[in-house]
Amino acid sequence: MKVEYDKMVDAKGLKCPKPLLLTKLALKTMQKGEVLLLEATDEHTDLDLEVWCERFGHEMIHAQCCDNIYKFWIIKF
Repeated sequence: MKVEYDKMVDAKGLKCPKPLLLTKLALKTMQKGEVLLLEATDEHTDLDLEVWCERFGHEMIHAQCCDNIYKFWIIKF
């Protein structure tokens, strides 16, 4: 499935909390309604992102894993 995005963050090789921090910084530079793609290799990133998105009102619209690379599409609200 191909999901469009406006900006990408490469957090591969980084451990928690770095992927989440990079996501937070990237979303600050984006407009409401834009989509961020985060690529990470830390298998626990999904849990952090889900909680963080819920708390701050963003939405993870799609997630997938391929070859140990986790991809998350987040829409900024």
